[in-house]
Order: sequence, then C-alpha cells, then structure tokens
Amino acid sequence: MPLRAGRFSVNARLRNAANGSPSLRRGERGEAVAILQQALVDLGFAMPLTTSNGQKLADGIFGNETLRVVKNFQAKFGLMADGVVGPQTMAKLDRLISAQSDIRTVEDAQGAKREFGMS
Repeated sequence: MPLRAGRFSVNARLRNAANGSPSLRRGERGEAVAILQQALVDLGFAMPLTTSNGQKLADGIFGNETLRVVKNFQAKFGLMADGVVGPQTMAKLDRLISAQSDIRTVEDAQGAKREFGMS
C-alpha cells in the first residue's frame, strides 16, 4: 500500500510496515518508531513518558507506553487492538495524518489570501 503522508512515505521501515513485511512491534527502536510516536501525539494520543511530557521529541523506543497508545488508537478506530502496526493500522494513520496535513494546507492558503487582501 503506498503511503500518502510525507512523514511516513519517506521512511522505508514504515513503507514495509504498511505492507506487513514486517509490521512494527514492541521492542523495535529507531526513526520509524519515533515517526509513529510523533504521529500518534499529533493525533491527540498523549505519550508523556516517550516525550517527557512534551518537553522533547519522541524517543523512538516501542516500549510499554507506545504499545498501550497503539492499542488505544486501534480500539478507537475499530481495528484489532493487538498493538502491532501493520497494514490496517498504517493505512488509518496515513489517512488521518494526510487529512490533518490537507487541512493545514488549506488554512495556510486562506491565511495567505487574507494577508494579501484576497478573498
């Protein structure tokens, strides 16, 4: 499955997870996990341990907190809440993050129009 959100599509590990080869799981570390964690935070899923209460970037460690938050995300959106980030979870994350980016793009364009006196 091709990923639409830029933050996901540039990372080979996340592209592989989107195809289930292999999925992201507890115990994994690295940039892909940090991108996943930040996406979850951006979608409103608090990760106080991972981000030191928002004082630092995500740590990139798929530990207990990330597992819990992934399960909460999956349950909220009707996915199997197994804590494994595979094709279905990546597809939902990708749609939500892409939509969030699209909204920001429209808001930025509207702000620019107002700034230059255009409607």
